Amino acid sequence: MTVASGAESLLARLKVETRLQHTRAEDALPLLRPELTHGQYAALLAWQRARQAPLEAALGRVLRAALPPADWGALDLTGRLKTPLLDLDLRALEHAPLPNVLPPTWLTGEADAWGCAYVLEGATLGGQVVTRHLRRTGFPDNTLHFYRSYGEQVGPRWRTFGALLGARHAAAPDPATFAAQAVRAATLTFELFTHPGAPTETP
Repeated sequence: MTVASGAESLLARLKVETRLQHTRAEDALPLLRPELTHGQYAALLAWQRARQAPLEAALGRVLRAALPPADWGALDLTGRLKTPLLDLDLRALEHAPLPNVLPPTWLTGEADAWGCAYVLEGATLGGQVVTRHLRRTGFPDNTLHFYRSYGEQVGPRWRTFGALLGARHAAAPDPATFAAQAVRAATLTFELFTHPGAPTETP
């Protein structure tokens, strides 16, 4: 499956119009600092899971209702879920999960879901860099399930995502509105995952 031109244009727009929020979210996470402790890392993962779990549940409900069976099967959202991987990492780090935040009220339509999914799927690309750094600084693989999700399938799954995004964008009754809603949802998703401050170790 190749990425259609419509996907390329929407992916490019998402990248450009959410660049500021993306940079802020990335800079707020001190994952590449050599002094990051296991306790700080565990606290960050627990914070991430509290947002990831309700977001993935909402995504599943919206996209399952919106997509035709063939597209739903091709997307394989179940195989893309990160909450189980976060649970594995937290157990290895002996850290309890935090209570889930409330699901976002803005995630109601298909375009919202694609914009949100763009952020979650894009994070798997950056996760490869994070994984290499954390391995070099002594974090064992049994604490890296979340950041090394997909393994060698990162590229193929991203291309599949882009192709489906492009097809759904092109098929929308109003592609311009679809794109604007997707950008807004991606922006809000980046804001949801922007850490409020330096991580602290929690019991």
